[in-house]
Amino acid sequence: MTCAGQSTLSMLVILLSVAISAPISAKDMSTTYRCHAKDAVSIMQDGTMNKLIGDVAKKDFDKIVIDVASGHITFPYSAQRKEWIVERAGLDDSEYILYPKSSRQRGHTTANAMTNFVRLRASKTDPQPRYVFVTLSYIVTGTCEPLP
Repeated sequence: MTCAGQSTLSMLVILLSVAISAPISAKDMSTTYRCHAKDAVSIMQDGTMNKLIGDVAKKDFDKIVIDVASGHITFPYSAQRKEWIVERAGLDDSEYILYPKSSRQRGHTTANAMTNFVRLRASKTDPQPRYVFVTLSYIVTGTCEPLP
């Protein structure tokens, strides 16, 4: 391969990696999902998981509405609407990771986003969209349905 060919290939690899890791724009997705909590566990201070406490917390994450285009997540139980950052998780347009916008504020680190995030999978090959909501204290899983 010539030097010019290697340079072009390198540039394509860089552009592809930037495109994959960059936050996605509203034109890339337009679906809003209502998600129903199906299971939850609480992570206890001794490192074990407690299903009973998790079930109590499950109501906070039940029936949340995730607007992928705007990054807003609405929590009906607490009547809160929060703005989150949306990033594509896979190469297709159907897997997303959302993390609080506050994770990018001055003084916050990537660790903040890693301990409070949502992963939404709505693959075209899998008819049932599902989500997992991870916080430092809880893990909640469930299914989602696209809203009209």
